[in-house]
Amino acid sequence: MSPGTSNDPPESAELETISSRMAYETFLSAAKAVEPGLLEECCSDIVLVYHNVLRGVEGVLGSGAVLVSKLPNVNVVELSMLPQLVQGLAFCALQAQRDLQTASFGKLFERAQQMRRKLRKTADALAEAGLLPEADADEVRLHGQQDVLDDSLALVSLFRRNEARIAGRSPVMASDLQEAEQLMGKLGAMLGQAGDDSGAGAPSFIKSIEMRDRFWTLLKQRHDVLWRCGAWLYGRVADERVPPLPDRQAAVSKVRGGVSERETARAAAEPRRSIGPPSLVPARVSPPTSTSPRDTSRHLTDLQRELERKTRFFVRMGIIPSQR
Repeated sequence: MSPGTSNDPPESAELETISSRMAYETFLSAAKAVEPGLLEECCSDIVLVYHNVLRGVEGVLGSGAVLVSKLPNVNVVELSMLPQLVQGLAFCALQAQRDLQTASFGKLFERAQQMRRKLRKTADALAEAGLLPEADADEVRLHGQQDVLDDSLALVSLFRRNEARIAGRSPVMASDLQEAEQLMGKLGAMLGQAGDDSGAGAPSFIKSIEMRDRFWTLLKQRHDVLWRCGAWLYGRVADERVPPLPDRQAAVSKVRGGVSERETARAAAEPRRSIGPPSLVPARVSPPTSTSPRDTSRHLTDLQRELERKTRFFVRMGIIPSQR
């Protein structure tokens, strides 16, 4: 586990319980290999992500490992290591937090990211509702992954072009567009090269944020395979056995660590599409959640080790073919 510091924000204490440098190093090469155009920003409660991933791995590999190993293009060993991938993600998130805190303009960059998310989500909603011209809707849907500066300025331009068309239908006000332009101008000047926050000379917090997002994107890609395996095993109730990854933090501040908070966030997670093959394995009742954070952490760690041990045993015995 990575050491904490007295200046860490409160949520860092929870990340510390799952963060692992060893896990980070294990998946570093795979994370670096993620295509830049596929990167997605990590805005999720990573501790909740860890609980959901562990539950999903247990749901798929706890009783269906042998069946799943027969599916094409499924690496069961890789799926069994998803909880470790989340531990590496937690390590990256902690590093990004600390780099932002020590950066002279880290707070400005955080605000720029928040504004970019608001613009992006609103543009997505307007495109989905058919309120943008076809060319602009295509730009929103098929946009290449850009840095915060370029993407925000492109979105500001898109909103200005369609001001009359979306008047009264968008939560983005003229004051928001003005703030976004000012933010990006200041940030570009402080970075030294407006619009270029990803070069070799980029500040350390930008590099650490990119690495966090690489781990998050890799996790989403591999978790999608896990969910598809769950859908094959359980059909329409796949989400109950393989919970979706929450895509966004809660919109309001909350007291962290409570069981009810976790359940609320899980219920608010973006639903996956479902498919309809019949259930192949009867559902089991999940064990009750412990009210003690220490006991819960120990249970999750033991469960993760047991799943990894079982998978390695199956591979060693030849029940599951080795794919490495």
